[in-house]
Formats: sequence, structure tokens, C-alpha cells
Amino acid sequence: MKTRVLFVALAIVSAGASYAQNKVNGTVIDRTDNSKLIGVNVTLSNDSDQVAGTTTDINGKFSLDADTGNYILELSYIGYETIRMALTVNDNTHIGTIQMQEGATELGEVVVESQAIIQKVDRQILLPSKEQMLASSDGVSLLQNLQIPRIVISPIDNSVKTFSDESVQLCINGLEASTADVKAINPKDIIRIEYHDQPGVRYNGAAAVVDYIVKHRDTGGSLMLAGTNGLTLPGIGNYYLAGKVHFGKSSLQAVATYAPYDIYWTRTNNETYHFSTGKIENNEVGEPTRYKTYPVNVSLNYNWTNGDKNMLNIRLRDNMAYTPYGPSDRDSRLFQPTDSFEIHDHDKSSSQSPSLDIYYQHNLPHKQHLYFDVVGTYINTHSDRRFLQTPFFGSVSTDTTNVLSSVRGDKWSLIGEAIYEKEWENIMLTVGARHNQQWVKNTYLGSTEATVNMTTAETYVFAEMRHRVDKFSYVVGIGVMHTLIDQAGQKQSTWIARPQLTMSYDFGKGWFWKYKGYVSGYQPSLSQLSDITQQIDKYQMRRGNPNLRSVMYVSNEMELSWQSKHVNLNLWANYSYDHKPIMEETFEEIIDGSPYAIRMYDNQRGYHKLNVSPSVQVKLLDNKLMFNVTPFVKYMVSQGNNYHHEHVHYGVRGGIFYLLKGWRFFADVVTAQHNLWGETLTLGELTHDIGINYNSEHFGFGIMMVNPFSPHGSRTVTKDLSALAPTANTAVMQNYRQVLMLNFNFNLDFGSRASTRGYQRINNEDTESGILSGSK
Repeated sequence: MKTRVLFVALAIVSAGASYAQNKVNGTVIDRTDNSKLIGVNVTLSNDSDQVAGTTTDINGKFSLDADTGNYILELSYIGYETIRMALTVNDNTHIGTIQMQEGATELGEVVVESQAIIQKVDRQILLPSKEQMLASSDGVSLLQNLQIPRIVISPIDNSVKTFSDESVQLCINGLEASTADVKAINPKDIIRIEYHDQPGVRYNGAAAVVDYIVKHRDTGGSLMLAGTNGLTLPGIGNYYLAGKVHFGKSSLQAVATYAPYDIYWTRTNNETYHFSTGKIENNEVGEPTRYKTYPVNVSLNYNWTNGDKNMLNIRLRDNMAYTPYGPSDRDSRLFQPTDSFEIHDHDKSSSQSPSLDIYYQHNLPHKQHLYFDVVGTYINTHSDRRFLQTPFFGSVSTDTTNVLSSVRGDKWSLIGEAIYEKEWENIMLTVGARHNQQWVKNTYLGSTEATVNMTTAETYVFAEMRHRVDKFSYVVGIGVMHTLIDQAGQKQSTWIARPQLTMSYDFGKGWFWKYKGYVSGYQPSLSQLSDITQQIDKYQMRRGNPNLRSVMYVSNEMELSWQSKHVNLNLWANYSYDHKPIMEETFEEIIDGSPYAIRMYDNQRGYHKLNVSPSVQVKLLDNKLMFNVTPFVKYMVSQGNNYHHEHVHYGVRGGIFYLLKGWRFFADVVTAQHNLWGETLTLGELTHDIGINYNSEHFGFGIMMVNPFSPHGSRTVTKDLSALAPTANTAVMQNYRQVLMLNFNFNLDFGSRASTRGYQRINNEDTESGILSGSK
């Protein structure tokens, strides 16, 4: 480890007694942005022994007692270069302000007794405490133990989102990583975690970024096995298996995940159709219907690093899923004023999506970097659906509706990205370009027979400059996006400008202010663009729209926070606007003499969303005990071409968390999440869980109860607010209450030695199949 040694001659003549104790104090800051460093290890030693030691407080200050004499003052901090100072003490000695420089070195097995949070103007640096490390079995559980405000981790599938239900980008040393990759990290290899709540254009619109800065190895390897499964509901599980070996400049890692889901739920559905031929009312009472899926994801990753000069990373992935019983399946009885019917709606599907990702990084002199990433993906999808509506015993009607549909989908995509970065002392310049080319061929058979061929392309060119001036930091970004769609010779081209401005200011004494505003865009999905009509049931059809245009949206976000040793306060607000968003509309059409409700996507007038959320976090017992309370309010407005809907939703998240010698106790509650998009209003369910885990060096186990106080399990209500065909669908999983879940983990390291290695910084993936679904 590189050590920077500073020799400071301090000789102060004093008339005091030579053996009296003196005070040695000072302040430690980050050399780059002058932020106060919390938790820096400060020691004072003579030729043979350490005579005093402490850590810096929340203001970066330290104070030591020392007798008159000659000493070595040492300051060490994870991720920073160590400082040593020769010091002569004759009297109370004030060192002044000491600047520490971030470095790519590690301090070995340094233990932080109490969690430290370094609040920088552009990110937070979190140093896990000893207790948090002891209670962690992998990177995801460590993130749970850190209890970052605004970050929510699902105890079932380990997904990481913001409290506003936006996905969080996970990274390992700057490389975009999957949840499985983070699960494979051994906590003792984690140096620190960097949390970016205002990521720039290089993160391609991510709501937040969690970056794990980890040690790397030259020799040996590791093996990890972890899993979660229901005891009272055995159909739900989540399993991870990962192995890694290191040899010289290379490493090879294999990761596999398996997440089976086998449950029963019941649906009730109330529909009203206001057709020109008359009014139809359907009241559908469901029976327990199975949903069963077997997703398996595997990846093989090879990494070669040539010191600090260049790096090559090659990853082969394959995401596979077999779903014998689809999520929209239902068995039910439909009642009308004079008739009744039996409904059987069944969908079976399978998919496979192998991909090859080749990444290269080259580091140039004077802090310049080049990054290149190319990803090729093939997605093959098979889907078969049968909807059968037959008259029930005693029904007046003799009509039978039999809908058969089969889809064979093939999609190829090629994604390429290149980035150039240049760093100065307080400035970083990033310039890059990204292109995504897709080719689709979908064959529809059964009640609808057609073939859809489509080509789409999206190009994004961007530049960004980051600048820090004392306590103020700002980011100015500019980009332009071009989309091109070609379907059956019909082409459309759209240009969207994508500027961005981010500002942060450190007021001191724990107060921070942040703002982020940007313009971005997205193009319609391939399934929405497909020029095809698929029958849903006796009264409805879903139709693709090849005339859809790409969408521009604007987002403004502001945050005010205060951080102290025991309390964190945060006020966050976000307003976003989608201009001509792609949302569903419903209209009547007479086909073969019968009226149908046609459900089709179109560019509507606009969509507004306002989120406001204050939060309080209380930390006690050196952060071993934490309380979190986050109330929130959401106001959503859907402006369609022929409709206008508004919805206001109030809710709260809360939790308690306690750590002790490898044990972790937790309890969480969140009120139902509501979402309005177009004419669809989704009302979620209140969820809560309580659990306890134990973790040792090589293994761990735990038990959790999901929805321990729920009277009716899990219930989700989906409403269609259209004037032509309003519906209210309620899906209930009654046995999703008092669910006991068991989790376990096993970690094994062999023959490892720490070293410094580079990691990939950009990553791309294609997961959209592009198939128009006929499911309800």
C-alpha cells in the first residue's frame, strides 16, 4: 500500500512542566472537495508503542492527550492514502487542517467500530461498521444493514428500488451489476459503498446508483450459496449460486439464479360495456387459479486486467423462463342479468435470451479514460393462450367464445457504447455515444394469423461536465437522442434534445441542498408498435399502433437534508411531465356485426406526477438501533385525447432495525402503493414483515414472517376508468399472510490474496421480447 509520509517540524518552546499532559487537535478534510471526513483513525505513537488514539467526529475534528515528547501522528481512512507526521509536543498543539487524498489503495483489514457517512456534494460515502459487517452475508444484506434513506430492498426477491418505486442501478467498482452479482460479494471484501442520489447522463437516467467499492484478488477463489424459501408457502423461493477463481491478471466467475413461483390466487371482475347496441354488465366470480413460473438466469464472466493500463471483460449470459401457468390465468364464473358462463383463460409461455457482452477499458496518461462496450442479444419467445367462455348450466345463451392464439417471436439486437473521460483537479468531462439496433420477426397464429417484421434504432450522443467549487458542485449535461422505426416500409424519425442540470451545496453543520432537472425521452416498445390485433375475450380486442411516436419527458427533483450523529432529516420532492405519453385508450368498433371494445395505445396529451416525501431516521447505540419513518403523498394526472383522470395517494413507510454480534432483527411496514397511468388505476396492498437473521464468517440463517397481521393475504385492485368499458378487477392471494420464510447462506474463500484491479464501468442489456399480448 502506497503511503505518503509528511514530515512537519513543530518545536514550540514552553515554560510549563515537561511531564504535563498536552492537547493535540486538528481537523481532517477531503483534499478534492474540502468536505469533513468522519471516522478517520488518528493515532499518536513513539518509537515503540501507541500512546493515544481516536477518530474524527462529525465535523472532522480530533483531539488527543500527550505528554511532552517526540511522536508520529498517523491518519488512516479506508479508500484514502495514509498520512504520517513527525511531531514534537511541548504544549497544547493545534495541527490545523489536514487534507487527505482519495486513492485506489486499501487499508487491509481495517475495522470501523461505528458506521461513518461522509456527505459529499455529489454523493454519500458509507463506511460499514463492525456490527453491520458481522450481520451481513453478502452485498445485498449489507445494503439492508446500512439502512440508506430512500432505498427499499424487498425481503423476498432482493430487488432494490427507491421509495417512489423506481429501479436503483447497482454497480461494482463502477460496473453495472445485477442483484445476483451483488449477492455474490463477500462483505469483508467491501471497502466502502458510494450512494449517488443524483446520477449524471453517464448512468442513462437511473433514479439512483449504489456503487460497491471492493477489494480484488490475484489468487484463490470463492464459493457462495444462498437461498430463501417459504415454509408455509413453499411455492415461493429465490436461490443464488456463485463461484469465482483468480489466476494472475485474470479471473473467471459463474453465477446462477433460480426463482420459482407457484401460488394460487382468486380474481373477481366487474365490467360494464356501454356499446351503441346496448349495455352489457358482467360480474365475474373467480376460483383459485394457479400461477407457476421457473426463471433461471446464468452468466459466465471472464476478466483480464493489465494493472492500471487496460482491462478486458467478456460476459456470456442466458436468461431462461418457463411459465406453464401465466400470471393472467383465471378460472371463474361470469354472471349477467339473464345468463351465466364458465370462463377458462390459460396462457403458457417460454423464453430464452442468450447474450454476449464484450467490454474494453483503456487508461491514458493525465487521468484520461476510454470505455467501449458491445452487446449482442437474441431473444426467442413462445406463447400459447386459450380463452374459453361457455354457457353455464341453465343459461339462456348458447354462444361459446373460443379464442386461440400462438406467438413465435424472434428478436436480435446489437448495442454499442463508447465513452471518453478526462479528469482535472475539480473538473470531470465525459463525452459518449450509444446506439441500439433491433430486428424483430413475430409470427401470430390461431384466431389471428399474421407476421410482423420491424426494425428500430436509437442513437444517443451526450457530453457532461462536473465541477466542484469549495462547497458547491454542479453538473451540466447535454445530449441528443434520435429514434428510427421501420415497419413494413413505414418509417418514422424523431429527434429529442436531452439537457441536464444538477446542483448541490453544503451549508455546513450537516445541512445539504440538492437539485436535479433534466429532459429525456423514450421510444415506444416493440409490442406497442406491432401492426396486429389480438382478441382478448368475447367483448375486447387489443391492437398495436405502428404510428406511435417517441416521447419527451421533463423531471425536476429537489432535496433538503440535515444529518447529525443520531438523527437524519430529509425532505424530497419530484415533479415530472411526460409530453404526449404512450397510454392506452378504449373505443368501440363493429367487427362482423358485433361490437368490441378496442384497447389501443396512442400518444395522449400529457401525464403529470408530483411526489413529496419527508423522512426521519433515528440512530442509537452506535447505529445498532435505527428507526425510519417516511410519509409520502403522490398526485397523478392522466390527460388523454378523450379523457382526464386525477388521483391523490397518501401513504407511509416505517421500520425498526437492530444489530447485535451477528444477529439482525427487523420489522417493516408500507401502506398500499397506488399508481395511475392512462386509464388504469392500480391500488396495491399494505405489506409488512418481521424477521431475525444470524450470520457468522462462513454461514448464516434466518426466519421471516410476511404479512403477520394481514386478515386477507395479498390483494391488488386494478381499475379501468374508461367511459366505454369501465372495469374493477381484484386479485386476492389468501394464503399470502402469516407466511414463514426461511433463508440461509454459505460462503467459502480459498487461497486469496488482495490486490488492486480495475472493473468495467458501463454495461448494456436487452430484455424486451417485443410481443403483443392478448392476455387480459
